[in-house]
Amino acid sequence: MNDVVPSREDHAEARVSIAARTVQVSLSLFAILVCALALGAVIGLIALFARISPCWPMLIGAPLLGLILRGTGSLRIPLAPFFAAAAVLLAGAYAECLDAIARISAVTGASFSEAWRLGGMAFALQVAELGLSPLSVIVYATAAILVAGIANRR
Repeated sequence: MNDVVPSREDHAEARVSIAARTVQVSLSLFAILVCALALGAVIGLIALFARISPCWPMLIGAPLLGLILRGTGSLRIPLAPFFAAAAVLLAGAYAECLDAIARISAVTGASFSEAWRLGGMAFALQVAELGLSPLSVIVYATAAILVAGIANRR
């Protein structure tokens, strides 16, 4: 029988490839997170100035996010459609929270930063949750499915 015994060089190459893959996945997840938060801020700003719900601009922003992530190579990781959909939902939650802080600011007469400090994150989340309608939840789910489909295409 001809048994092949791995050499030390094979073990070293395997460790390097595992380390390289770990770094690649970590950087991809970081890029997805940063792009999601940037999209949420832009969507929140557009919704604030247009005086519409943040869910509607997300229908345009989600495919753009998917295309940007594909173009940068951030979706070359396992479970890419899941992470892309989660990024859209994170961006939507962030946009809704920014919209909620703007509403708190309008009601209290405080500046945006004072309104943020006034109630904190828990209060902003509660106001954002109260602002969600069943239609906006469906729109966010549609945007998440759309970007998952973009991420799934090879």
